[in-house]
Amino acid sequence: MELYDVQNLGIINRIWKRCGTTAITYPIKNVISDLNDALDWYFPLAFRAGKGWELDDNNETSAPIDTQSIVSGTNAYKFSDFTEKIINLIKLEAINEDGYGYSLIPENINNLPASFEELYLNTNKTTGTPLYYIKYGDFIYLRPTPDYAETNGLKAFFNRAASKFTFASCTTTFATDLVNATAHGLVANDSVIFQSSGTDLPSGITADTLYYVISSGLTADIFKVSATKGGSTITIADNGTGTHYFLKTNIVPGIIETHHPHLITQVCKTFLNDNNQKLLGTLLTDVLMAERKIKSDYYDREKDVKNIMTNAPIRGGRGFR
Repeated sequence: MELYDVQNLGIINRIWKRCGTTAITYPIKNVISDLNDALDWYFPLAFRAGKGWELDDNNETSAPIDTQSIVSGTNAYKFSDFTEKIINLIKLEAINEDGYGYSLIPENINNLPASFEELYLNTNKTTGTPLYYIKYGDFIYLRPTPDYAETNGLKAFFNRAASKFTFASCTTTFATDLVNATAHGLVANDSVIFQSSGTDLPSGITADTLYYVISSGLTADIFKVSATKGGSTITIADNGTGTHYFLKTNIVPGIIETHHPHLITQVCKTFLNDNNQKLLGTLLTDVLMAERKIKSDYYDREKDVKNIMTNAPIRGGRGFR
């Protein structure tokens, strides 16, 4: 289900319909904010229910793996120094001084063979090839302390936050009808809407109206739009005032498609809780059912994974080739 479309089948369209609202009474920028909050509600539910099933946002273009370099003599590495925003650390690997990777063994601060200070904080810490780690506060501590350096030698496998729907800033060049946005990532026929922090968008462009990217003039950093797919270029008569923004609308949430209605339900709950308590009452059962459905679907996936592993052929056995 796309974010927003002209057929009134998009997520935003359905939210308006269910809440009995319009773009005037429930502006798109407010819907986007509540939809992002709904994603923050969805993913922790799925993480907890799925357990070993490593959920990730389908819109991501790289695996949820990040690295830091191992520094000789240093056993404390800031968790927040990973490039990605890590929600839950699943596994930590290291590379030894010979270039071979291996899994580090996690330790629990309540079940250490000696005190945390003695093992991880003492200035006379044992050095060598790390075998264990502990996550405490905003740090990952290794033991023994590495006595070698290795670029990108610490590798984290993790759950990360959902990718959000965000407006990107842009400018216009009215003399040539161009929209300027560095590395905009759009392709021909993508649909977009525009908004502005100022009093006026560029003349020729209307806020929250669907436009389509056309192939004419399209590069990595500039694009033109039309009122229809493959149509004529919208004429931009001036550059407007303030900072302008665009949002790609033919994008979909990076979750199971059958769960898109659950996001809609959660967004409507947020809006109606603040604006229509009477209508909210009819929605609360659906909210509870949505939570149960999300949990059960990911729980069942986890059972499927276990069953596959349990029934896997044993190496060397008659069923293995």
